[in-house]
Amino acid sequence: MIAEADLAKLYQRGSGNLDNPGLMQSRDLLCRQFFRGESSLFVKDKQPVSCDRNKAIFNRFNIIPEHCFSCYKVLIVPRNVVELFKLMVVFEKFDLPNNNCRKCMVETRDNVSGAYKGFIYCLGLEDGNKVLEMTRKVVAQEISDKVEVTMKRGCSEYASSYPRYQKVGRGPTIMKYKKKWKQFEDSYDKGFVYDNRQLATSHAFNPPDFTVQDFHAMHFWLTYAATIGDLSYQKITDYEITPFTNLSNRAPFIPTED
Repeated sequence: MIAEADLAKLYQRGSGNLDNPGLMQSRDLLCRQFFRGESSLFVKDKQPVSCDRNKAIFNRFNIIPEHCFSCYKVLIVPRNVVELFKLMVVFEKFDLPNNNCRKCMVETRDNVSGAYKGFIYCLGLEDGNKVLEMTRKVVAQEISDKVEVTMKRGCSEYASSYPRYQKVGRGPTIMKYKKKWKQFEDSYDKGFVYDNRQLATSHAFNPPDFTVQDFHAMHFWLTYAATIGDLSYQKITDYEITPFTNLSNRAPFIPTED
């Protein structure tokens, strides 16, 4: 099991970097998340295509892009911020066959349940099943066997318009891509300006150690915990954290015990 004292030492080691003015002023979502592994970018017409592109198509046309039908994620749901930190430590050195992209985050989206989450992006259903088995074992060993580990398909937003999309598996009941949607994707791509630097800067998240951005994400999580009433954050830092004043209303935090 990962020791809470080691989490406190880790956070203390990087807390001196929290006065970095560039990141302190940033509202970028990436500064709230921890990433490791290969990126989820794919290539179309020799250009990098990101999840931002796919979500933009969904928001504009209310269709699910074709690439998203092969997107499966292993979802880990830590019960408090201490378990989120432990999951981050697991992800930092997690040896996966495809070095799958993995991230830790807190939930700030409206109309999406949950507080703390970890995701591992998989290369189809078969890869997802293998990663699911590996993840369940390591989470039980290093965090707790009571932490929920499941598999989901694509992004939560898609299921709001297409409930069948979220069903995992194969067979006639599983939602499939509609060929008529391709015209909308092609229409969007004609006007989309690709940034080729993405392949060089976003293809992998494998730094040799925790980065300044990682420590800013940790601090964001602790502040989030203080805001929702998760006092377990006090096991990681010995000072009181001022809660956010503009965080969307979240469900009341309910402590759990092993």
